[in-house]
Formats: sequence, C-alpha cells, structure tokens
Amino acid sequence: MAEILFKAFLSCSFAPEDRDIVEFFKRLIRSFEIEPEVYDYQEIGRLPDKVKEYIIRSDCLIAIATRRKKIEGSDFWACPDWIHHEIALANAYKKPIAIFVEEGVKIEGLISTEERREKFFRDSLLQNIEKITRFLFNLRNHLESMYRFEKLHIPVLLRHYLRIKEEIRSKEVTIQRCEVLMECLAEELEASHHSMELKETTPGLSVRPKQFDFICKEKPTDVKVEPVVIQDSDSKHLWKVTFSPPLKKGDKVKYAFKVIRPNIRPFTYEELMERISHGTYEYKEPICEACEWRIAYPTAEFLFEIEFPENYEISNYFVDVKIGEAGLKAENEARRIKEGNMFSAEKIIDKWSMSLKVPKPLQDHTYYIYYVPPKTT
Repeated sequence: MAEILFKAFLSCSFAPEDRDIVEFFKRLIRSFEIEPEVYDYQEIGRLPDKVKEYIIRSDCLIAIATRRKKIEGSDFWACPDWIHHEIALANAYKKPIAIFVEEGVKIEGLISTEERREKFFRDSLLQNIEKITRFLFNLRNHLESMYRFEKLHIPVLLRHYLRIKEEIRSKEVTIQRCEVLMECLAEELEASHHSMELKETTPGLSVRPKQFDFICKEKPTDVKVEPVVIQDSDSKHLWKVTFSPPLKKGDKVKYAFKVIRPNIRPFTYEELMERISHGTYEYKEPICEACEWRIAYPTAEFLFEIEFPENYEISNYFVDVKIGEAGLKAENEARRIKEGNMFSAEKIIDKWSMSLKVPKPLQDHTYYIYYVPPKTT
C-alpha cells in the first residue's frame, strides 16, 4: 500500500448509461491509492458552494468526459456541462487536473490546451487499460512530488541568479560553465545540490565528467565552501556544494563551476534516428535536448545559453516546460516564455547559438530547449 492516500474530486456524468464506465474508472483510480469523491448535484450552469468545498479540499480533479449530446452540424459530442465548470474551478484553485475523454467528445477553450488528457473508447475499455493506467501512474507520481515538495519545502535558499553557458565543441565533447549567486533563507544551511542524469540506454554514453573545476567568488569570511561528489557514474553525476560551518540566514555565496564531459547528444539526424529505431533513445520523436534544467530552489533569474560548432546546421528549435516528476505540461509558463520573447536562436555567419532567459522561473518546473540536428546528406 502506498504511503499517502490522495483525494480526487471526480467530475463525471450521472446518467444510467454511463454508470458502468464511471465505476470502471473509480476502481482503477482507487488502485493507485487515490480516493475519488463525487458530489451528485446535477445542476447545470452553476456551482453550489458544496462543490467548491469538495474541490478545494481535494488533491486533484479527475474528469471523465463522456458523450452527452451531439453537437449540431458536426460529428462530435459534448460532455455534461458541469464538467467544464468544475474543471474551470479546479484550475482557478490551481489543482492538478487529469481528463479522460471518450472518443468523439470535443472539449474546447481553456481545458483543450492546458490540461492533460487521455482518450478512451466506451466499448473497449480493457484494450485501453495500458495507457489509462500509465496516465494514472503519472498523475500519482505528480501528486507525490507535489506532496514531498510542500511537505519538505521550507525554503532553504534563494538563487538570485542561475547562469549557464554551454558549448558543443564537437561530436565528442561538450563544455558547460555555470555561475550561481545564492542567499541562505534557513537558520542553517549545510549544502546545496547539483545533478546530471542520463535517461537513455544507448551503449557507450556517459555523463561522467572528464574535467571539473570549481571556484567560490563570494562567501562569509569564516565559511569554507567546497564541492563534494556524491555519485559519479556513467548514468548519473550527483554532487553538492558544502558550507562549513553551515550558512546562517542572510548569508550570500557566489560560486562557479566548469564541467567538460562527453557529448551525449546525437550529433547527426541519422544517428538520432538510429537510436530511436533501436529503442534506446529517451524520446520517440527526432529531437535533441539542448537544455534540461529543473528549478529546485526559488530563483530570481534563469539564463541558459548554448553554442554549436561552426557550420553545424540546427533546425526546428523550440522551448518546453514541464511540472514535477510526472512531467505534466506547463502550458501557461511556456506561453509566458513565448509572449515575453525570452527565447532566441540565431546564426551569425557560420555558427548557431540559442538563449533562454527567464525571470522568476517556477520552482519544481523543468525548462527544456529542443532542436533537430543536421543530416549528413
């Protein structure tokens, strides 16, 4: 049994013909130690205070959008009206939202772009079981990551800025330089952590540094600041910056580090497709990561810049943002980056570079930059 039992407000139809479908989902949801709660008020167009209470005290909202009525002049169906209202209310209270949508049901507006959805077929629920359970597994992971974050997140430090510059020197080598200015928010702080993890299984890859340099530029006079490696393997490099004696509230530290490591990215489009065909690549689509950086502490500014080798032609570059360990899409934050012109990519004569500068990046969010590498022919 899981350590934590979460509560989900279940937004669904109450029609007799949908009862078996709702019960099917209830049983599945409970198997993930998430208790679905239903408030059967059946009032279209308004939300009683009782519904608000249920949603506010729940850890998330799960909607089951079944067919209600045919949309005139189309092949689509509408779901019960109150499901839209309840989703909008859960969104207003910043509750995680997961939506199961019956084939043929059309959902428009806010929920069509901002929430995670999974399609199901009424007459073949068992054939959909794998993707439905995977969807619930990801939701469970997200709830657990939020729980740990809220439970353990007594802010320990503030990063005034986090600035990273990376160079892809060749197919073999990448160099990363990072500077951090941080301030202690806790009564005592012994360390802050950094990590680099390899998520694909292509043979011969490694994130083990070939060279690591560290320098402390600013600190309290009596404090010793040093890097300490916790794990150094091909799949994960985990280290921390230690403070001895521990930092006191209000103390500031500025440090920088340089890492030279093997370039784990596919260098050509053909190499990328080969990894995908062998099933060893992290993604199923032909994209490379230029950046994957999780904001673990409150941060005032995040800056990531990357340079590519001369005459190396990249294309189809874009930014993405995801929430927590479950990797739920953060559409609002991605939109903020786009509308604020925080991402740029340019080629100067024969060299490409990309830059992502985000003021007040969101904690527990991971910021990505993707691109497509060049073809050799």
